[in-house]
Amino acid sequence: MRLFRSLLLALSALATTAAPTLADSVLVFGGTGQLGVRVVKLLLEGNHDVTVFVRDSSDRSSLDGIDVTYAIGDMMNEASVNAAFDENEFDIVINTARAPTALKDFYKLSSTYIAEAAMVGGVQQIIHHGAVGAGSNMALHPDAPWARVPNLEQRMMDHGVAEEVFFSSGIATTIIRNSRVWPDDTPPSGNATMTEDRKVMTPITRADLARFTMECLSNQDCYGKVYHNQDDGLTWPPPSFGEGE
Repeated sequence: MRLFRSLLLALSALATTAAPTLADSVLVFGGTGQLGVRVVKLLLEGNHDVTVFVRDSSDRSSLDGIDVTYAIGDMMNEASVNAAFDENEFDIVINTARAPTALKDFYKLSSTYIAEAAMVGGVQQIIHHGAVGAGSNMALHPDAPWARVPNLEQRMMDHGVAEEVFFSSGIATTIIRNSRVWPDDTPPSGNATMTEDRKVMTPITRADLARFTMECLSNQDCYGKVYHNQDDGLTWPPPSFGEGE
């Protein structure tokens, strides 16, 4: 099985990326989180077939009564990620997962497992919610407290590696970076946009992040792009510097 998977990976890497036609089937990582739930609900409103990848111990109460399929596994376990793709066919993968604070190399490892399985499975688009400051982007934001917050520099480098993994997969990839996010019940501001200017760092609402996700779904204009959110009408939320979702 592993040899067969490796051969498929090699063939997939040589193939040109095809544009998705219909987002019939979407796999969401982090779908029980605050951003993920919003994304899942918008996907269902758009009549997409949605599978949410969750740990067996995850609290799924935020999705109670919602018609989704669950794939049980752990993003840090390659075999369980592979199993999700072996059992189903997905057109699009959306990753809204956020690492536990103390977990090292979460983004590097989980992105590797997802990208490899997605290549084998014929996934046509990956939308990944990353962080402003990922990798070399830290240098464009010298006033941010990268060095002052414990482990934050390492975590930003981990984010950068994940982005590189997804882009190098050959799958049409869209990165949406966010910074500090307003509380979950904050409505859309009406002023939020996405920009390719990587020097931009403003707060954002999860409602707008979910909207951005849907705008890029099967949208060839978003392929190969790294976006920062921009909302100059929002003030920074109460301190607790984070990297968004």
